[in-house]
Amino acid sequence: MTINLRDRRRLQTAREIQLAALRLSLRHGYACVTTDSIASEAGISTRTFFNYYPNKQAAVLGMPPQLDSCAAEWIVTSTGPLVDDLACLLGRMLEAKEIDREIVRMIEQVWDTTPELMAVFRNSMDNIALTLGGLLHTRLGPDRQPEAMLIAELATHALSHAVRHWAADDAMSVSDIPPMIARQMRQVGHLLV
Repeated sequence: MTINLRDRRRLQTAREIQLAALRLSLRHGYACVTTDSIASEAGISTRTFFNYYPNKQAAVLGMPPQLDSCAAEWIVTSTGPLVDDLACLLGRMLEAKEIDREIVRMIEQVWDTTPELMAVFRNSMDNIALTLGGLLHTRLGPDRQPEAMLIAELATHALSHAVRHWAADDAMSVSDIPPMIARQMRQVGHLLV
């Protein structure tokens, strides 16, 4: 996947804003952080802050992984094993996001003192699951909507678990995440048989 210079700069600015939000939250406590203080810490205007994030919760958590149109088309038309295709798709989403182990660790530290952020995070994962569920519904057929949604929910939970495990284990690489997702989903499947 190639990214142009403008998009690369936009991603870098978003990352700098997120790091500023996390540093301030860890230093002063999440409740004391404002969008103005985040903007100041990041060296940008408050107006620029709002070009990247709608609020401080979003800034702390960062941009959620996105599903590009090519990947969406691929998951619908692929004839590979569904669990492997899902793990591959979620891995591609993480590669595009360029996740950062230290940022994930910082987010977890902020969560420890701010449980409301977990609800915001879950909401972003639910949105991914809804999108993924719709694609799986198309792939599996019109009579498989409940199963498609359950599989999408399982996949996003497996993604979340795998990323947290990766953040805690310096020996893991991002490329280890998709096989972990597939393994977790297969283990759940075996428990249900």
